Amino acid sequence: MHVPWRRVASWHCNACGMCCRVYTPRLTAYEYLKPRSTGFVVEKAGRFYIRKIGGKCPFQSGRLCSLQNDLKPLACKTFPFVVRRKGEEEGLFELNGDEFYVYADTFCPNLKIKRDRRPAVAELVREAVMLFTGRGRLSRLTATIPETAKPQQPPRRLVMA
Repeated sequence: MHVPWRRVASWHCNACGMCCRVYTPRLTAYEYLKPRSTGFVVEKAGRFYIRKIGGKCPFQSGRLCSLQNDLKPLACKTFPFVVRRKGEEEGLFELNGDEFYVYADTFCPNLKIKRDRRPAVAELVREAVMLFTGRGRLSRLTATIPETAKPQQPPRRLVMA
């Protein structure tokens, strides 16, 4: 179920991996071109999605995503937020004079809903909209592989001639 962003009290990604097991991200046409030769893309009604294998995303590595930066689909970068061009007033978010309608997927176990309508996650929503428009960089919306977990290059040996 999606709720307007103004109903969200808080959210953070703790890399539980639930979204990778349950959520089926829709790919943009450009994103479809990247992994299509891997066999991990499925088409449904003219739209493209990442194919689940064994009940999870094939790019899930442990609890994290092995796709980072430009390889990660927009739908994954912005999850649990969904940015649309049309919607209801409570989902309205304005950025640089443009109107967007932002909702949050209540499936995410780290999403906390509130009753009042005072904005609490405006900076996260701003990042989701910036990513949606191609003007932003990922910083707080999704878990990334920590520097300590990334493969390290072995030290180079100096050869004296």
